[in-house]
Amino acid sequence: MSEKAGVSDRYPTASPWPVFVALGFALTELGLFLGAFPIAVGGGLLFGGSVAGILTEADYVSHLWRTTAYMGVALVIAGAGLMALGGQFDLGVLADSIDRPNVAGHRLLSRGLAIATAGVMLIATGAAGQFGRHPTA
Repeated sequence: MSEKAGVSDRYPTASPWPVFVALGFALTELGLFLGAFPIAVGGGLLFGGSVAGILTEADYVSHLWRTTAYMGVALVIAGAGLMALGGQFDLGVLADSIDRPNVAGHRLLSRGLAIATAGVMLIATGAAGQFGRHPTA
């Protein structure tokens, strides 16, 4: 009798994804609050990619890259909604909202633009991962 009753060969391990989900959300909020557009976009990328990773690891979805692209679509929709609430879509106003995001009239626009930019980058990442695989892999 070499086996112990009730002891599994596979022990449950802790997932690293919740830390990255929280860090991505915090970086996005910090970047939006401080007006640092690249930090907000990077936090959105980390948040969306980590949510896709945690869903894949938990076997809720079967394709990481497709889920990453879907997270990007969700962020683009959320960002476009905030931009629509901001009400201005002129290219000059968009560029000005990146430079001065906490000025009255630019707050929703700059936040929506950062979230939508992260979403577009997640869609591109998901497409590159999905279609960039080797055919035999």
